[in-house]
Amino acid sequence: MYVPYRVKQFVKENIIPLFCLLGMFYCGFQAINGEKGLRQYFKLKQELIAEKKVAEEIALRRAELEQRVSLLKYDNVDRDIVDELARSSLNMVNEGDFVIIDFVE
Repeated sequence: MYVPYRVKQFVKENIIPLFCLLGMFYCGFQAINGEKGLRQYFKLKQELIAEKKVAEEIALRRAELEQRVSLLKYDNVDRDIVDELARSSLNMVNEGDFVIIDFVE
Protein backbone atom coordinates (compact mmCIF):
# COMPACT_ATOMS: atom_id res chain seq x y z
CA MET A 1 0.00 0.00 0.00
CA TYR A 2 1.41 3.31 -1.07
CA VAL A 3 1.21 6.22 1.39
CA PRO A 4 2.02 9.62 -0.07
CA TYR A 5 4.95 11.51 1.38
CA ARG A 6 2.71 14.41 2.47
CA VAL A 7 0.61 12.07 4.65
CA LYS A 8 3.72 10.62 6.29
CA GLN A 9 5.03 14.11 6.89
CA PHE A 10 1.67 15.22 8.36
CA VAL A 11 1.63 12.26 10.73
CA LYS A 12 5.24 12.85 11.83
CA GLU A 13 4.77 16.57 12.32
CA ASN A 14 1.26 16.69 13.85
CA ILE A 15 -0.26 13.40 14.99
CA ILE A 16 2.72 11.93 16.88
CA PRO A 17 3.40 15.16 18.85
CA LEU A 18 -0.33 15.39 19.56
CA PHE A 19 -0.36 11.89 21.10
CA CYS A 20 2.79 12.70 23.08
CA LEU A 21 1.19 15.91 24.36
CA LEU A 22 -2.01 14.07 25.32
CA GLY A 23 0.09 11.44 27.14
CA MET A 24 1.93 14.16 29.05
CA PHE A 25 -1.36 15.84 30.05
CA TYR A 26 -2.77 12.51 31.21
CA CYS A 27 0.32 11.75 33.30
CA GLY A 28 0.31 15.27 34.77
CA PHE A 29 -3.39 15.02 35.62
CA GLN A 30 -2.87 11.66 37.32
CA ALA A 31 0.15 13.00 39.22
CA ILE A 32 -2.05 15.70 40.75
CA ASN A 33 -5.54 14.18 40.95
CA GLY A 34 -4.94 10.44 40.79
CA GLU A 35 -5.25 7.84 43.50
CA LYS A 36 -1.60 8.31 44.43
CA GLY A 37 -1.38 11.97 43.39
CA LEU A 38 -0.47 15.12 45.25
CA ARG A 39 -4.00 15.89 46.46
CA GLN A 40 -4.33 12.44 48.00
CA TYR A 41 -0.86 12.80 49.55
CA PHE A 42 -1.75 16.06 51.30
CA LYS A 43 -5.13 14.68 52.39
CA LEU A 44 -3.47 11.63 53.93
CA LYS A 45 -0.85 13.85 55.54
CA GLN A 46 -3.59 15.89 57.27
CA GLU A 47 -5.33 12.70 58.40
CA LEU A 48 -2.04 11.43 59.81
CA ILE A 49 -1.56 14.63 61.82
CA ALA A 50 -5.10 14.33 63.22
CA GLU A 51 -4.59 10.65 64.10
CA LYS A 52 -1.30 11.45 65.84
CA LYS A 53 -3.11 14.00 68.00
CA VAL A 54 -5.72 11.38 68.91
CA ALA A 55 -2.96 8.88 69.70
CA GLU A 56 -1.24 11.41 71.97
CA GLU A 57 -4.50 12.07 73.83
CA ILE A 58 -5.07 8.34 74.27
CA ALA A 59 -1.50 7.87 75.52
CA LEU A 60 -2.00 10.69 78.04
CA ARG A 61 -5.27 9.17 79.24
CA ARG A 62 -3.62 5.77 79.53
CA ALA A 63 -0.79 7.23 81.63
CA GLU A 64 -3.36 8.82 83.94
CA LEU A 65 -5.22 5.53 84.32
CA GLU A 66 -2.00 3.59 84.93
CA GLN A 67 -1.08 6.07 87.64
CA ARG A 68 -4.49 5.59 89.30
CA VAL A 69 -4.20 1.82 89.04
CA SER A 70 -0.75 1.93 90.62
CA LEU A 71 -2.40 3.55 93.67
CA LEU A 72 -4.63 0.46 94.03
CA LYS A 73 -1.88 -2.17 94.12
CA TYR A 74 -2.00 -4.56 97.04
CA ASP A 75 1.21 -3.48 98.71
CA ASN A 76 0.54 0.26 98.26
CA VAL A 77 -3.20 0.96 98.63
CA ASP A 78 -4.25 4.61 98.72
CA ARG A 79 -7.30 4.82 100.99
CA ASP A 80 -8.64 7.96 99.33
CA ILE A 81 -8.79 6.24 95.94
CA VAL A 82 -10.51 3.19 97.39
CA ASP A 83 -13.02 5.43 99.17
CA GLU A 84 -13.66 7.43 95.99
CA LEU A 85 -14.19 4.29 93.89
CA ALA A 86 -16.48 2.69 96.47
CA ARG A 87 -18.63 5.79 96.77
CA SER A 88 -18.93 6.32 93.02
CA SER A 89 -19.77 2.68 92.26
CA LEU A 90 -22.24 2.31 95.17
CA ASN A 91 -23.70 5.82 94.84
CA MET A 92 -23.36 6.40 98.57
CA VAL A 93 -22.21 9.35 100.68
CA ASN A 94 -21.44 9.95 104.34
CA GLU A 95 -23.57 12.13 106.55
CA GLY A 96 -22.54 15.75 106.24
CA ASP A 97 -21.17 15.34 102.71
CA PHE A 98 -22.29 17.78 100.05
CA VAL A 99 -23.29 16.32 96.69
CA ILE A 100 -22.92 18.29 93.50
CA ILE A 101 -24.78 16.76 90.60
CA ASP A 102 -23.26 17.54 87.22
CA PHE A 103 -25.47 16.75 84.22
CA VAL A 104 -22.88 16.55 81.46
CA GLU A 105 -23.82 14.65 78.34
